[in-house]
This record gives sequence, C-alpha cells and structure tokens, in this order.
Amino acid sequence: MELKKLIEAASVQAGHMDALLAVLERETVQMGAVDITAMADSNNAKEELIKKIAEQAPLLKHAVSAVAVREGLAADAAFGAVAERLGKKGLKELLAKQQHMKTTADKIQQVAALNREIAERFASTVSTTLTLITRLVNQSNVYGSSGGYQQRRTSAIMINMEA
Repeated sequence: MELKKLIEAASVQAGHMDALLAVLERETVQMGAVDITAMADSNNAKEELIKKIAEQAPLLKHAVSAVAVREGLAADAAFGAVAERLGKKGLKELLAKQQHMKTTADKIQQVAALNREIAERFASTVSTTLTLITRLVNQSNVYGSSGGYQQRRTSAIMINMEA
C-alpha cells in the first residue's frame, strides 16, 4: 500500500515537473521574441506549477518515509536511496520515476539559469539604451542669437513605464 502511494505521489510530482520544464522552455522562446504578454502568461503558469510542486512535496516526503521505514531504512532516507533499494529487489518502476524526476530537475535548473541570464542581459540593454536616449535628449542643440547652434542642456525626463 505504501509503495503504491509513493509511486502515485512520484508520478504526480513528475508530471508537475514536466509541465514546469515545458513552461520554462516556452518562456525561453518568448523571451527571444520579446513577447511581453506571453511572458506574463508563462510567469503565471510557472507560479501555479511551483505552488503545486510545493504542495505535493510533503505528500511525497511522507510516502518516501513510510516506504523507507518498511524497507529498514531511516525515516529521513532520501528518495534516491529508497528507489535504489527497491530497484535491487526488482521493483524498477520507482527507480525509473526517481531518475526521470532527477533528470527533469537538472533540466529545469539549466533552463531557468538560461532564462535568468537572458532576462538580465535584456534588462541591462534596455537600461543602457534608455540612459543613452536620455543623455541625447538632455543635450539638444539650440539655435543661438549669434546665428549659430549652441549646445545647452535642457531638462527632459524619460520615465520607464515598466518600472
């Protein structure tokens, strides 16, 4: 019974992780296309999936603990250790789920790091561009009374609507 609950909890968690990976990969494409609306939708989807993963984590941990105790391991044994123990006994399904979850978690970390780097570079580029435009606007040329152009500072302010 405990094993069935563990496999079920692992399946649900793996499904949430797969969905999160798909959203992150979609977000990478959206960032490349600078599709702000779609990025906002992806952000909402990520938040929901992260919440679901966090809600499922205690159930998975409890199921792992129950199976670990039944198998003679410590109650706080890692999911991987429990899966390996059962895999040695011929129960490969849980080990496959655990390895799939580990691989998906690694991919999630990689794609999230890539998205973070893209976002940071984009923000830096926008900031630099706005600074340059502000400087250009503030140093406009004014036609003077002597018949020539005189450089005089003006006071223009640019406001970033996103900020």
